[in-house]
Amino acid sequence: IIIGQGKCGTSSLYHYLVGHPRVLSASKKQIHYFKYHTDESMKWYLSHFPSAETFLSRGALITGEASPGYLPYPDVARRMSHGLE
Repeated sequence: IIIGQGKCGTSSLYHYLVGHPRVLSASKKQIHYFKYHTDESMKWYLSHFPSAETFLSRGALITGEASPGYLPYPDVARRMSHGLE
């Protein structure tokens, strides 16, 4: 997860990373789960990422998302630490 601030290069960093052949992108760059979709389940959040089968078939190592609106909200980091344990 790239925690960014608007207009600070978050999108560029994300696109550089997913340009690597062993990095798979999420279904969309900005999921905003930990700020705007906290009522959804973790299963909903994970559904935005490639499946294990896709990882294996493409030889990928990592996936992720970038949400540039997370930085100003301290509660987001707390939600992330509890939600991704």
